Amino acid sequence: MTEEQLPYKFSFSITYKEYKSLTLAHSKNQLIFIGVFIFVVFIATTWIKSSNFDVMLSKAPIGIILSLVLTFFMWLLTLYKSRRAFETSGILKSEQTLTLSEDGIQMAIETNDSLIPWNEVAKVSESKDLFIIYLTKNQGVLIPRSAVEMARIRPILRSFLDSSKLRIK
Repeated sequence: MTEEQLPYKFSFSITYKEYKSLTLAHSKNQLIFIGVFIFVVFIATTWIKSSNFDVMLSKAPIGIILSLVLTFFMWLLTLYKSRRAFETSGILKSEQTLTLSEDGIQMAIETNDSLIPWNEVAKVSESKDLFIIYLTKNQGVLIPRSAVEMARIRPILRSFLDSSKLRIK
């Protein structure tokens, strides 16, 4: 790590679009599971009720449509919850300043200032819109990709974190 790379300081605010992409990415498996589960329950109850394979096959399209419609409503509910969580969270929308240094990640939000040592980072992943620095399974720091220089942040993360913790390109 060269001295000109550290400390790396940048500021940003999270947009709803970025937060929504994170919420949908985290809910993707749950939405798929719900759709498949509803379809399987529909087919199982149809089979138990009629015990006729032809009847079950003729009603399968109804099960597919029903599971797709209910999954679509769950997707809408996820978007609604995401919007409400974003709108009611002052911290998410506020200006954040992060400084990456040898000591860790210095995070400043309005009047709060905290240091996250590198050894407390559980995982770092990258999506289309965000870098997500996970501290626990469900808690982390969101960094918009538009707020950082890719050529600068990736080497810093690679130098301070085990490759097993990195899910970046």
